[in-house]
Amino acid sequence: MENVVVDQELVLEDLTREQVLDWRTRAAKDHQVVFDHIDRYGETSAQRLFTGEFVAKVQRMSRLGHLNLGYTPWGSA
Repeated sequence: MENVVVDQELVLEDLTREQVLDWRTRAAKDHQVVFDHIDRYGETSAQRLFTGEFVAKVQRMSRLGHLNLGYTPWGSA
């Protein structure tokens, strides 16, 4: 039998506090999480999950070429 991956919609209101904190922690450690989320769910969803300010800073840092310097707007990861 083949494994079928079902692309599910992420409903932010259904996430627990712990799940939101997990998403944010992973994004603080690896900014690619933000870009992957945008690609899959859209920028509005990313802004709601991670905050608009965080998404804007990650995008700005990416354009400047500073994405992998270990800096995160949420403090030390």
